[in-house]
Amino acid sequence: MQRLTAAKTPTVRIGVIDTGVNPWHSHVGGGVYGCRIFLDEEGGIREDGDIRDLMGHGTAVAGIIRQRLPAAKIFAVRVFEGDFRTYPSLVARAVLRAAAEGCSLLNLSLAMPPAAGLEPLALACAEAIAAGCTIVAAGHPEKEELLPACFPGVLGVVADDLLAEGEIRFHPGRRFPYAASGHPRLLHGIGPADNLWGNSFACARVTAHLAAANQDAAAGPEPLLH
Repeated sequence: MQRLTAAKTPTVRIGVIDTGVNPWHSHVGGGVYGCRIFLDEEGGIREDGDIRDLMGHGTAVAGIIRQRLPAAKIFAVRVFEGDFRTYPSLVARAVLRAAAEGCSLLNLSLAMPPAAGLEPLALACAEAIAAGCTIVAAGHPEKEELLPACFPGVLGVVADDLLAEGEIRFHPGRRFPYAASGHPRLLHGIGPADNLWGNSFACARVTAHLAAANQDAAAGPEPLLH
Protein backbone atom coordinates (compact mmCIF):
# COMPACT_ATOMS: atom_id res chain seq x y z
CA MET A 1 0.00 0.00 0.00
CA GLN A 2 1.12 3.52 -0.69
CA ARG A 3 0.39 6.31 1.73
CA LEU A 4 -0.69 9.51 0.02
CA THR A 5 0.56 12.55 1.92
CA ALA A 6 -1.02 15.96 1.80
CA ALA A 7 1.00 18.84 0.45
CA LYS A 8 3.00 20.66 3.12
CA THR A 9 1.17 23.73 4.39
CA PRO A 10 3.23 26.91 3.88
CA THR A 11 4.41 28.62 7.04
CA VAL A 12 2.02 31.41 7.94
CA ARG A 13 3.51 34.91 7.86
CA ILE A 14 1.98 37.58 10.10
CA GLY A 15 2.72 41.29 10.03
CA VAL A 16 2.92 42.98 13.44
CA ILE A 17 2.79 46.76 12.98
CA ASP A 18 3.72 48.10 16.37
CA THR A 19 6.58 49.31 18.60
CA GLY A 20 8.96 46.66 17.26
CA VAL A 21 9.60 43.16 18.59
CA ASN A 22 12.34 41.67 20.74
CA PRO A 23 13.03 38.33 19.00
CA TRP A 24 15.01 37.03 22.01
CA HIS A 25 12.22 37.43 24.54
CA SER A 26 11.22 34.07 26.02
CA HIS A 27 7.64 34.53 24.79
CA VAL A 28 8.80 35.10 21.21
CA GLY A 29 11.74 32.76 20.71
CA GLY A 30 12.96 33.88 17.28
CA GLY A 31 11.29 33.60 13.91
CA VAL A 32 11.09 37.40 13.63
CA TYR A 33 12.41 39.75 10.98
CA GLY A 34 11.25 43.09 9.71
CA CYS A 35 11.97 46.79 9.41
CA ARG A 36 11.50 50.21 10.96
CA ILE A 37 9.59 52.90 9.07
CA PHE A 38 10.28 56.41 10.31
CA LEU A 39 10.56 60.08 9.38
CA ASP A 40 13.99 61.54 8.75
CA GLU A 41 15.00 65.07 9.79
CA GLU A 42 13.48 66.51 6.64
CA GLY A 43 10.16 64.74 7.08
CA GLY A 44 10.78 62.06 4.47
CA ILE A 45 9.69 58.47 5.06
CA ARG A 46 12.65 56.13 5.46
CA GLU A 47 13.18 52.44 6.22
CA ASP A 48 15.92 50.52 8.03
CA GLY A 49 16.26 47.22 9.85
CA ASP A 50 15.96 48.48 13.46
CA ILE A 51 13.05 46.53 14.97
CA ARG A 52 14.17 47.00 18.60
CA ASP A 53 11.19 47.31 20.92
CA LEU A 54 11.78 50.26 23.26
CA MET A 55 8.45 49.88 25.09
CA GLY A 56 7.61 46.16 25.16
CA HIS A 57 4.17 46.54 23.60
CA GLY A 58 4.93 44.91 20.25
CA THR A 59 6.85 42.12 21.97
CA ALA A 60 3.81 41.32 24.14
CA VAL A 61 1.64 41.26 21.00
CA ALA A 62 4.09 38.95 19.23
CA GLY A 63 4.25 36.70 22.30
CA ILE A 64 0.50 36.09 22.13
CA ILE A 65 0.75 35.19 18.45
CA ARG A 66 3.74 32.92 19.05
CA GLN A 67 1.92 31.03 21.82
CA ARG A 68 -0.82 29.99 19.40
CA LEU A 69 1.41 29.65 16.32
CA PRO A 70 4.89 28.41 17.32
CA ALA A 71 6.09 28.07 13.70
CA ALA A 72 4.73 31.35 12.34
CA LYS A 73 7.04 33.89 10.74
CA ILE A 74 6.51 37.31 12.28
CA PHE A 75 7.28 40.34 10.12
CA ALA A 76 7.64 43.20 12.59
CA VAL A 77 7.22 46.73 11.31
CA ARG A 78 8.22 49.33 13.88
CA VAL A 79 6.35 52.64 13.53
CA PHE A 80 6.96 54.12 17.01
CA GLU A 81 10.05 55.90 18.32
CA GLY A 82 9.97 55.78 22.10
CA ASP A 83 6.39 56.80 22.90
CA PHE A 84 2.94 55.81 21.71
CA ARG A 85 2.69 58.46 19.02
CA THR A 86 3.08 57.84 15.32
CA TYR A 87 1.87 59.20 11.98
CA PRO A 88 -0.84 57.78 9.69
CA SER A 89 1.60 58.00 6.78
CA LEU A 90 4.02 55.66 8.56
CA VAL A 91 1.29 53.16 9.40
CA ALA A 92 0.07 53.31 5.79
CA ARG A 93 3.56 52.52 4.50
CA ALA A 94 3.85 49.72 7.06
CA VAL A 95 0.60 48.13 5.88
CA LEU A 96 1.77 48.15 2.27
CA ARG A 97 5.23 46.89 3.26
CA ALA A 98 3.83 43.94 5.22
CA ALA A 99 1.41 43.08 2.42
CA ALA A 100 4.26 43.16 -0.12
CA GLU A 101 6.24 40.83 2.16
CA GLY A 102 3.50 38.22 1.74
CA CYS A 103 1.87 38.48 5.17
CA SER A 104 -1.56 36.88 5.11
CA LEU A 105 -2.63 38.65 8.30
CA LEU A 106 -1.72 42.11 9.59
CA ASN A 107 -2.04 42.87 13.30
CA LEU A 108 -2.50 46.56 14.10
CA SER A 109 -2.77 46.85 17.87
CA LEU A 110 -3.04 50.60 17.54
CA ALA A 111 -5.79 53.14 16.98
CA MET A 112 -6.27 56.80 16.13
CA PRO A 113 -9.34 59.04 16.03
CA PRO A 114 -10.78 60.35 12.77
CA ALA A 115 -8.78 63.33 11.52
CA ALA A 116 -7.44 64.94 8.40
CA GLY A 117 -4.59 63.10 6.73
CA LEU A 118 -5.92 59.57 7.16
CA GLU A 119 -6.71 59.04 3.47
CA PRO A 120 -3.36 57.31 2.73
CA LEU A 121 -3.99 54.85 5.56
CA ALA A 122 -7.51 54.12 4.31
CA LEU A 123 -6.17 53.52 0.81
CA ALA A 124 -3.32 51.32 2.06
CA CYS A 125 -5.73 49.13 4.04
CA ALA A 126 -8.06 48.82 1.05
CA GLU A 127 -5.19 47.82 -1.23
CA ALA A 128 -3.86 45.25 1.24
CA ILE A 129 -7.31 43.70 1.68
CA ALA A 130 -7.80 43.60 -2.09
CA ALA A 131 -4.48 41.76 -2.33
CA GLY A 132 -5.76 39.06 0.03
CA CYS A 133 -4.59 40.26 3.46
CA THR A 134 -6.75 40.07 6.55
CA ILE A 135 -6.30 43.17 8.72
CA VAL A 136 -7.12 42.99 12.43
CA ALA A 137 -7.08 46.24 14.42
CA ALA A 138 -7.77 47.36 17.98
CA GLY A 139 -11.01 49.15 18.75
CA HIS A 140 -12.49 50.51 21.98
CA PRO A 141 -15.93 49.80 23.43
CA GLU A 142 -16.53 53.50 24.17
CA LYS A 143 -14.89 55.01 21.08
CA GLU A 144 -16.70 53.79 18.01
CA GLU A 145 -14.87 55.85 15.37
CA LEU A 146 -11.32 54.60 15.92
CA LEU A 147 -9.20 53.91 12.87
CA PRO A 148 -8.10 51.74 11.16
CA ALA A 149 -10.54 49.41 12.96
CA CYS A 150 -13.51 51.24 11.38
CA PHE A 151 -12.26 51.11 7.81
CA PRO A 152 -14.27 48.85 5.48
CA GLY A 153 -13.06 45.28 5.58
CA VAL A 154 -10.86 45.74 8.68
CA LEU A 155 -11.77 43.46 11.60
CA GLY A 156 -12.16 45.51 14.79
CA VAL A 157 -11.51 43.94 18.20
CA VAL A 158 -12.23 44.97 21.80
CA ALA A 159 -11.17 43.46 25.11
CA ASP A 160 -13.67 41.50 27.19
CA ASP A 161 -12.26 39.98 30.35
CA LEU A 162 -15.35 37.88 30.91
CA LEU A 163 -13.83 35.67 28.21
CA ALA A 164 -11.30 32.96 28.95
CA GLU A 165 -7.77 33.28 27.56
CA GLY A 166 -8.42 31.25 24.42
CA GLU A 167 -12.03 32.27 23.87
CA ILE A 168 -13.04 34.46 20.91
CA ARG A 169 -16.50 35.98 20.50
CA PHE A 170 -17.99 37.34 17.28
CA HIS A 171 -20.89 39.81 17.44
CA PRO A 172 -21.84 40.66 13.84
CA GLY A 173 -24.07 43.60 14.77
CA ARG A 174 -21.40 45.55 16.62
CA ARG A 175 -19.08 48.25 15.35
CA PHE A 176 -16.09 46.18 16.50
CA PRO A 177 -17.45 42.66 16.10
CA TYR A 178 -14.65 40.59 17.68
CA ALA A 179 -13.88 40.27 21.39
CA ALA A 180 -11.21 38.44 23.37
CA SER A 181 -9.35 38.67 26.66
CA GLY A 182 -7.28 41.83 27.02
CA HIS A 183 -4.53 40.21 29.06
CA PRO A 184 -1.12 39.44 27.53
CA ARG A 185 0.80 36.33 28.51
CA LEU A 186 1.85 36.09 32.14
CA LEU A 187 5.35 37.21 33.05
CA HIS A 188 7.32 35.50 35.80
CA GLY A 189 7.25 37.58 38.98
CA ILE A 190 4.67 40.08 37.66
CA GLY A 191 1.02 39.74 38.64
CA PRO A 192 -1.78 40.40 36.12
CA ALA A 193 -2.64 43.71 37.80
CA ASP A 194 0.91 44.99 37.20
CA ASN A 195 1.20 43.74 33.63
CA LEU A 196 0.03 45.38 30.41
CA TRP A 197 -3.66 45.14 29.53
CA GLY A 198 -6.00 46.36 26.83
CA ASN A 199 -7.68 46.10 23.45
CA SER A 200 -4.25 45.69 21.85
CA PHE A 201 -3.83 42.22 23.29
CA ALA A 202 -7.38 41.18 22.50
CA CYS A 203 -6.51 42.18 18.93
CA ALA A 204 -3.45 39.90 18.95
CA ARG A 205 -5.53 37.01 20.25
CA VAL A 206 -8.00 37.37 17.40
CA THR A 207 -5.17 37.60 14.86
CA ALA A 208 -3.66 34.39 16.23
CA HIS A 209 -7.06 32.67 16.22
CA LEU A 210 -7.76 33.60 12.60
CA ALA A 211 -4.27 32.62 11.48
CA ALA A 212 -4.59 29.22 13.15
CA ALA A 213 -8.01 28.68 11.56
CA ASN A 214 -6.65 29.59 8.13
CA GLN A 215 -3.71 27.27 8.59
CA ASP A 216 -5.96 24.38 9.61
CA ALA A 217 -8.19 25.00 6.58
CA ALA A 218 -5.17 25.07 4.25
CA ALA A 219 -3.93 21.76 5.65
CA GLY A 220 -7.11 20.07 4.41
CA PRO A 221 -8.42 16.66 5.51
CA GLU A 222 -6.24 13.87 6.76
CA PRO A 223 -4.44 11.97 3.97
CA LEU A 224 -5.99 8.70 2.84
CA LEU A 225 -4.50 5.23 2.89
CA HIS A 226 -4.60 3.08 -0.28
